[in-house]
Amino acid sequence: MVNKGVQMQIMSNLFNGLLKINTNREIVGDAASDWTISDDGTTYEFTIREGITFHNGDTLDAEMCKASIDRVREMEESPHGGKVAMVESVEAPDSTTLVITLERATAPFLSFMTVVPGRAGAIVNVDAVEEMGDDEYTRMPVGSGPFELTERDTGTSLTLEKFDDYWETDEEGNQLPYLDQVTIELIPEPSTLWTAVKTGSAQFASKIPGQFADQARSASNIQLRQTSPGNWKGLSLLANNPAEDPYNKWAEWVSGEEEFAGADTWGGKEIPTENPKVRRAIAKAIDREALIEKAYFGLGVPAHWLFNPLMFVYEENPEPGQYYDPEGAKELLDEAGYTGDPRFEMRILGTPDDERGLTVIQSQLSEVGIEAELDIQQSSSYWTTIYEYDHMASMYGGATAVDPYADWYKQLHTPVPPEEGVGGTWQKGLYSNEEFDEIMEEDFRTADRDKREELIKEGMEIFVEDAPYAMTVFPQVGKPQGGGLKNVGIQVGMSNFHRAYVED
Repeated sequence: MVNKGVQMQIMSNLFNGLLKINTNREIVGDAASDWTISDDGTTYEFTIREGITFHNGDTLDAEMCKASIDRVREMEESPHGGKVAMVESVEAPDSTTLVITLERATAPFLSFMTVVPGRAGAIVNVDAVEEMGDDEYTRMPVGSGPFELTERDTGTSLTLEKFDDYWETDEEGNQLPYLDQVTIELIPEPSTLWTAVKTGSAQFASKIPGQFADQARSASNIQLRQTSPGNWKGLSLLANNPAEDPYNKWAEWVSGEEEFAGADTWGGKEIPTENPKVRRAIAKAIDREALIEKAYFGLGVPAHWLFNPLMFVYEENPEPGQYYDPEGAKELLDEAGYTGDPRFEMRILGTPDDERGLTVIQSQLSEVGIEAELDIQQSSSYWTTIYEYDHMASMYGGATAVDPYADWYKQLHTPVPPEEGVGGTWQKGLYSNEEFDEIMEEDFRTADRDKREELIKEGMEIFVEDAPYAMTVFPQVGKPQGGGLKNVGIQVGMSNFHRAYVED
């Protein structure tokens, strides 16, 4: 069950998916060369390429694709189960035809079928899983990608070797990959990693620590490439009081707990962020360019609305959007009745990774009269605390998202009982807007891209007006490359060595 960034980096070199994302951020064929979608958006017919084999010599055909997807459907616990929950049936009428029928049209389904970030569409050799057992297959997976895993020192290093029978060729007909071997060293300590890159003992790093970004940019022997991994960051603002009905029930559904701290914290108390004017003021108080320079070492782009640069609806400067306007923030706070000194006090929850950015935001909020106290917790306690609903704001974000579905339908839909669906499953601020819900639901059922774009822009008008999040930044990953290594694929934040080569 691949669910961590470092796992995805390796998986993208070992496996094929039904589909993949190319360097232009487009969903294209991988194991499937082509596909068609029925007019009602419920039936997908994929044409599976002939001649693909797994690293152990087994054939990857439509029947194996069916078995791989059915395996995810049948898992009791999988981070990707929700991506196939709408699948009604999977059929393989012949070796090159795979037919997937959905119970209902589902807009992001194609993105789910990518090798990464979708992962539900990664083709697992189910026969090898049965022969090796789940634990051994997880340790030494058998894929069909350009490289096979030949050695592994758990927690230390992995060796990937060229798969001689890999099916893909370049435009001139040369077989891929070009490299014979890739040795991956797992280096957790930031300064040690930077030293390895700077001295040339490592020709590539999947992610450089931000504090070394400027040095990498100025180094003559290093090319620093920046890419969006589909991440976003923002302040999730408490929009309703968890001590009151029906919000206490919503908090119970999302957290899975009948008792949570917010019910006591906010009983009989005022929550300024319940007022949309206050939430909009917070969004206007954030200078995103300064935040990126001071806290992200230039590794990011300003987030003026919810959808990141990997998505088809991304706009660099959307209208409407959330923009820095401190005078406008003060006016909104005056209108909301918060005119004291300070105007009000708030606590912001975050992790140690957020602390540098939150310190900048804390200073920016103080400039409009909001006094913010930072509550920095380790990730293990942060994920418990965020569902206690006793902070007025939490630094929050999404990752490896290429379709709007996860970043609004699951995050901002009015929470529903778990047995009724996944709307609002990840709600952090108990936000609700009926019109917004209807737009998200229609988008989820719409396969037509142009129609989805219209719906999403309509929804973003409500998002900017209601400001359930004060957006901050779309973080980028800095990937240094040197030592003659060229052409590592970095789309969706990955490190793909399919077409990489070493220059003489």
